[in-house]
Amino acid sequence: MTRTHTVRLNPLFTSTPAGERYYMPVPIQWDVRYAPEYSAQLAAGMSLLPCFSQFATTPPLPKLHLVCDLLFPDWGIVAHNPTGVTVGDVVEAIYETLHKHLAMHEWERLSFKQCERIEDVFRARCMTSSNPKRALSGGVRRADYLLTTTMFAGLTSLVRRGQEWQVVLTLSRDFRRVATFAR
Repeated sequence: MTRTHTVRLNPLFTSTPAGERYYMPVPIQWDVRYAPEYSAQLAAGMSLLPCFSQFATTPPLPKLHLVCDLLFPDWGIVAHNPTGVTVGDVVEAIYETLHKHLAMHEWERLSFKQCERIEDVFRARCMTSSNPKRALSGGVRRADYLLTTTMFAGLTSLVRRGQEWQVVLTLSRDFRRVATFAR
């Protein structure tokens, strides 16, 4: 038996319905590889920082578990705040989880081909860094595991499982970039 609830996600995390055949992006534009306080913005190009204090849900919840099929199940993303989880708490929890180093036991679960692709992404990230030596010495991060699927694409499906509120984190590729092709 499914129970309905009245808890709603902040509209910053959700897209507006545009019909069955069209995807409408969420208001937050953010590449999860980068610290949200510096890189997350609203679709209008304004910083997301002034919105960080807004509650993530109505009514406010003290804890929110984010799940994503692209991540290892043990990479738990949990935003918590005793006075109510905020937009800032959610984006910081995502960033902190994905900014951690990829552990050896996680690396060993991957195929040779996956490891090669992650190493390519890692090297590319380091070479575009303002301090490539420091980035290289920092090692492979969980965000590198995502390859090119690093754009925040919203939260959906808020459900209560036992005593836990869960929401689905969706990530996508950056479709804003213009592809260049060799002639």
